[in-house]
This record gives sequence, C-alpha cells and structure tokens, in this order.
Amino acid sequence: MRILVISDTHGSLSCTEKALKSAGNFDEIWHLGDVLYHGPRNPLPEGYSPKELSSLLKKHRVKYIRGNCDADVDIRVLEIPEMPRIGMEFLGDVKILLVHGDQFEYEGGDPVSLAQAHGCSVVLFGHTHVPLAERCEGVLLLNPGSVSLPKSEVGPTFGIIDTDEKKYYLCSLEGDVLKEVMFVERE
Repeated sequence: MRILVISDTHGSLSCTEKALKSAGNFDEIWHLGDVLYHGPRNPLPEGYSPKELSSLLKKHRVKYIRGNCDADVDIRVLEIPEMPRIGMEFLGDVKILLVHGDQFEYEGGDPVSLAQAHGCSVVLFGHTHVPLAERCEGVLLLNPGSVSLPKSEVGPTFGIIDTDEKKYYLCSLEGDVLKEVMFVERE
C-alpha cells in the first residue's frame, strides 16, 4: 500500500494537484492538518481555492487530522464525520501517532514525549511547514512539510509511505525523492 502524506495545504488547489500528480499511484491520503484555510498569519497560497480543493479531496480516501487553521465549518465542507486533533494508525506492528504540530505545546511539549506517552514509535506531524525525517531517542519523526507555503530552502514537499518496502519517502513537489527512511530500525 502507498499512502500520500500531506499537510498544510491551506486551501491551495494547484499545489495539492501537483502533489497528487507527482505522488503517482497511492491508496489513500493522510492529511495532517490546515486543509482549507490559509490562516491570519499566512499569505494566500498559489492557487488558493478552498471550495475546489474540498471537491478534489472528496474524490480520495483521506484520513484528516485537525490543524490550528481548521474549523468546524471545514468538517462540514469536506463532508467528513470528524477531524480529530490526534490520531493513531498501525502499519503492521508499527504504531504511528498522527498530529498537527501545534498540539505539542498542549500535550507534552515535544513530539518524542508525545509519541512515548502514546506508545508510538513513529510520529507524523505538520504545522511547521518544514520537512523532517529523522530518528530521535528511538522515535521516527516525520513531517511532510507543506505543499503550498513551505518555510524551508527545499521548497514545497510531501511524503509517501510504502508499506511493502516499509519506507517513508520525503519528496519535492516535482516528485524527486529528497530523503528516504526505514520505518523500523535495522538491528
């Protein structure tokens, strides 16, 4: 199975379309928050069209995590039953925490502590708009960055989880693999 991991689309239809095209075949999307609204601190992203982005996302199987710019109206527009602030997924025996990075300040201070508190070995998070793929204290920290409003020199990014290969790929919006990591540390 291939999972497209995106975050911080902030209503950008064109950037999200580019990510979906570059990702190629995928089975589902995990969206880590800040889906439709750009927020009061951000500029309007390229291709800002939240209504059309909602229509595009409805065509796919998406697991959503609520970000700091998401509201109850977004849940209604996306026609989903809920948008939790924290989620858990299992890929085989790997327990994954899904969260928008703003929750760290409310739930324990940092991604490693939050993962350990929930018994997870992997944390997928957004919010910073800065991609990350590294291990810290035995926890794999993965941030796909932002497809629309990047805050790093690598530009817009997204992630791909390949469950057959047990790998996470951090990719540029053009589809180039910038980094790959194994989900499980080799012994």
